[in-house]
Amino acid sequence: MPIGEPPLMMQALERGVVDATSLSVPASFVAKSKGFFELVNYDNLGLAYPMHAVTTLRPTIGKNPQLVERVLKALVEAVAVFKGNKEKSFAVWRKYMRGASEEFLEETYQHTSAGLEAVPIPSVQVIASALDMISAHYPQAKQTDPSLIVDPSFVRRIDQSGFIVALYKK
Repeated sequence: MPIGEPPLMMQALERGVVDATSLSVPASFVAKSKGFFELVNYDNLGLAYPMHAVTTLRPTIGKNPQLVERVLKALVEAVAVFKGNKEKSFAVWRKYMRGASEEFLEETYQHTSAGLEAVPIPSVQVIASALDMISAHYPQAKQTDPSLIVDPSFVRRIDQSGFIVALYKK
């Protein structure tokens, strides 16, 4: 049953509207702290699924590849700041996650930091897995070649330029 964003999912769980729901970090940590039990941990299943993806239309890439590269550089730099400056990351979270305990912030930080790649090369395998999952509702997804969806060239160029290595030397 579609419920909505994590806060609505938590409310539905707490009020007994649903018996279970699928939550990601940090909402899953909130649920555990409220006494709910984890039935399945997607991280431990080894499923390859694009939970966080940057997408654009092919015409955008063709018309303005510099924009695509600047956006990706900003995202890569944000990851480097997040991973390299824990206190700054916590300060931002404290602002938006009012009342979150230091233990909660630490657990969320460790989990998130471990999952963020310094060089986020898009994965054909991940897209293939996602296409397979959605093919139950959209059969045409089975005929889609995942390599036509993924374009790792931008991240590879950024990496080869030395940009990413320089971020982590700061």
